[in-house]
Amino acid sequence: MVLLKILISLCVLFAATGCQLGYILESGYYQADLLKRRVPIDYAIENYKLSDQEVSRLKLAKDVRQFMKTDLGLDVDSNFTTYVQLDRPYVTYIVSAAHKDELKAYTWSYPIVGEVPYKGYFKKEKADDEAKSLQKKDLDTYVRGVSAYSTLGWFADPLLSSMLRYKEHDFVSTLIHETVHTNLYIKSESKFNERVANFMGQLGAELFYQKKGKADEFRKTMKKERADDLIFSEFISEQIKMMREWYKAQANRDEILKNRGKKFQEITEAFTQKVKPKLQTNSYDRIASTELNNALLLQLELYLGDFSDLEKLAEHYQKDFKKVLEALKTLEDETDPESKLKSLF
Repeated sequence: MVLLKILISLCVLFAATGCQLGYILESGYYQADLLKRRVPIDYAIENYKLSDQEVSRLKLAKDVRQFMKTDLGLDVDSNFTTYVQLDRPYVTYIVSAAHKDELKAYTWSYPIVGEVPYKGYFKKEKADDEAKSLQKKDLDTYVRGVSAYSTLGWFADPLLSSMLRYKEHDFVSTLIHETVHTNLYIKSESKFNERVANFMGQLGAELFYQKKGKADEFRKTMKKERADDLIFSEFISEQIKMMREWYKAQANRDEILKNRGKKFQEITEAFTQKVKPKLQTNSYDRIASTELNNALLLQLELYLGDFSDLEKLAEHYQKDFKKVLEALKTLEDETDPESKLKSLF
């Protein structure tokens, strides 16, 4: 019965023009296995061989759940009351793709979530196979592991072992991030949804430690990381805008394919020379050594696009999380919430 519910739910969540039977059955199997392996947090603490950090994170989750409910006004339902020990470093692997001659994402279309620029697999080899298939269509691809995800309220999401390796404040912001998804999700607006969840996760974590009154060290680190996020998001947004203009200005596709490698290198050099010296943490060090392509740039835009509007919105409401979320929820019926964001402050 549980598996049937999962398969029906996944068909609704992930089917495009009808259930993609092989993909749905496989995803349903692994999702069912994940749910079957859930145990109460207290049971995991008492019976599993967990490190001190892992135990600390599980205990912390209880405090964060209560804070989200009482202080942030989030509907937490039964999420993060159970734990699953994975046998792999990531819970899923996400494949994204993009056209080589323009910054346009390849998308998959699903009834509930709408168009999304990624496809998830529970096995890395499946994600790699999908990437190879997309590359044969002359697309850029990018595959990354995911430590946490939200089922948008369809199931009670467990804490995962892949989440427990996070630094403490990252763990807190991740729980809030995923819970924001269950409280605010606009169909076919992946960029808006991810930017909002990312920003609100960080804001909520800052407020959590502020209430605890214990967190000088954590608050300083969070402020540094948040400042870095704002610097990098402004940088990458500018670079993506520049690349879009460059693609449009080229005479033909052959010229684009011949010269775009140089443009990617210019982005890397600009980051290394102009941005990295301003950063206070090592959160973005990997950018300097990562080979860029359109799929990766669009993923960076999706999760780390310009936060300035959201920052202004938060300041407008004196960082009152509930009021900021209420304001954002007024955009739920908008066909282009990004363009309406400025009207909120």
